[in-house]
Amino acid sequence: MEPATHFNGLTMPVFTAFGWAGQETAVKFALSQLEQFIKSLHSGLSRAARAELAFSCLSEANQTVYLSVDGNVESDAHSIYHARPVSLELQMVISDTAVLAKGLKRAEKDPAKLFNMLNQLEEGWSLRVQQMQVDEDSGEAAFYQDLYKDDLSKLDEAACGELFSKAAYLNGEDRWITPIYFSQRLPSERAAAMGLQIIEVMSEKIDQLLPVLTFLSGRTARKSGRKVTQTIISGIQSTANTKEGKKAAAAPPPPKPEDNSEQIHYVADLKPLHLRRGFINLTPKHWPFFAINARTETRPVVVAYGALKDSKSTVWRLQPTDQARLVLGPNAHDWLGENFMAGEQVEVIAKKVDDSKIEISLSKV
Repeated sequence: MEPATHFNGLTMPVFTAFGWAGQETAVKFALSQLEQFIKSLHSGLSRAARAELAFSCLSEANQTVYLSVDGNVESDAHSIYHARPVSLELQMVISDTAVLAKGLKRAEKDPAKLFNMLNQLEEGWSLRVQQMQVDEDSGEAAFYQDLYKDDLSKLDEAACGELFSKAAYLNGEDRWITPIYFSQRLPSERAAAMGLQIIEVMSEKIDQLLPVLTFLSGRTARKSGRKVTQTIISGIQSTANTKEGKKAAAAPPPPKPEDNSEQIHYVADLKPLHLRRGFINLTPKHWPFFAINARTETRPVVVAYGALKDSKSTVWRLQPTDQARLVLGPNAHDWLGENFMAGEQVEVIAKKVDDSKIEISLSKV
């Protein structure tokens, strides 16, 4: 297949093509766009995610695209993207018996740790743990029943421990295998409206699910990641121990003005990913302040920092929670990285200058 030269987002024809039976040209176009999407997404992944999901590919037969740990997709953990007329579905799958055996053993040994990881995921994820029966002669697996198939939020700690303990037991038997699926759907219209920003949104979803994938596939966290974390923690501690750091720690937080229709005031915590990618998370209740109408997905803003201003920043609407996120332009991104460390807070004040312009000022707390 000859792919398109540039990826500009998943347009509506990509989704509708899979609802047109017999339209070979339309499906061929849609698959070429999906192929460009998965290549762009793989390039846009964080370093940690790209190290784990080292391969990307298109399956014309299944009309899907993949990110995978191994070149042989189903031999290890992998993510699948299904584009259908009404939605774009992301699935994270672990289905190999040997890989599951290591991950489920870990889950059975430390169910509290796994539940804590699952509890950190944003709303909207669903979990499916299947029980598949393996034919003794052919080795093929056929569906037997679902051990769990529901929203992840409905799984409490006790049920989580019981579920993965049962899955571990069954997966250890020759006649059973228990594949695990995490999935989330994004309405096709919203996915199309995102344009290139869908790469950033999907990349973050992968980052969010990566600790769970690593845990349930039996792998260990990479040493380089731990070193980075230790360096960041050390930097925070050394700052707190200095004279300036102690003064800052002792100083009371500034008074918080009330949010109103013309202004938002918010203090955001900064994490390593925020500094690396150049964004600041607001909350779902802040999105209506930026929305022009019900279909708005992004809103350009002017960001003031120090004595400078950046006009290339944008506020995004993240699905499925409608969370607002301030994505900084290159200059403001550099300023954030140079002036803040992970664990610090940034004060965000957004004001409506007029009907078409919003200015956001950033400063240290």
